[in-house]
Amino acid sequence: MTDGDDRSERRGDHDAAELRDTADGRDASGAWDCAGVPTPEALAETAEAAVRAAGDYLAERFRDGGTVGEYHTDDVKAEADEAAEELVFERIREDFPTHSLHGEESGRSGDGRVEWVVDPLDGTNNYAIDYPSIASAVAARADDETLVAAIYEPLVDDCYVAVRGAGATVNGEEVTATPRDRPLDRSTVSLVVGLPALRDGDLRAEAETVRRSLSGQCKRVLETWSPCVDWGLLARGSIAGIVCAYPDPFEQEAGELLASEAGVVSASVDGYYVGAGDEETLAALVEALPASVRESVRE
Repeated sequence: MTDGDDRSERRGDHDAAELRDTADGRDASGAWDCAGVPTPEALAETAEAAVRAAGDYLAERFRDGGTVGEYHTDDVKAEADEAAEELVFERIREDFPTHSLHGEESGRSGDGRVEWVVDPLDGTNNYAIDYPSIASAVAARADDETLVAAIYEPLVDDCYVAVRGAGATVNGEEVTATPRDRPLDRSTVSLVVGLPALRDGDLRAEAETVRRSLSGQCKRVLETWSPCVDWGLLARGSIAGIVCAYPDPFEQEAGELLASEAGVVSASVDGYYVGAGDEETLAALVEALPASVRESVRE
């Protein structure tokens, strides 16, 4: 399915919901608080503070050479991962002690209606080899919907915040995925391959066919191994699109909301997400996929 609604339409829906809440006798500023969910402003403030806490710690460790990692076949665990995750948790608990936490390092805890999905160190492989492409990400979810997301790239000091229905910002300024009006053969797109594909032989082979297909159609296929960095590039229009093959939820939840609120249009199916700055580029990017994947995304 394709999501082509622009932010103005979403904001209109959001405003209409607030008016309905007011008519029902509830405070419009707490439209999401009627069933125990904090306001988007409160969630966004906590989300930004949490990723900045983790990111500042990671940046200090990175610059001091504290990037020792334990290497596995398809992943790396840096000593800083768990410490950064705990910093995120501590900051969230300060404001919302009853919320659930779902960290990439420690798993799920709590049974609150709001769940925070946390990737404390996106780009651990990069971090472990002193390659400066890392981020921290959180997403606040309720009732299977992501309400707020924040992504912080500490080494370049860029912080993205997205609120469902209210747009996205980078460092406090509105960010929009402005199309570059270029064909794919002159464009850069990101390919994100998640751990589920890396750890399964059949899925890994499928992802390789996607890589080859994109490489034959695009000027450059970017694989940073830090998906949240790619989501930021997409949100600000620096790259034409993104293709995610069996992505990890810890980056995907925050990334999809950031992209959507920045005006990115998308098509998705179980296992795949394709996003671009405009419908024409999205169609071209889907067309560039292998036939088997292309048909499933179109359904």
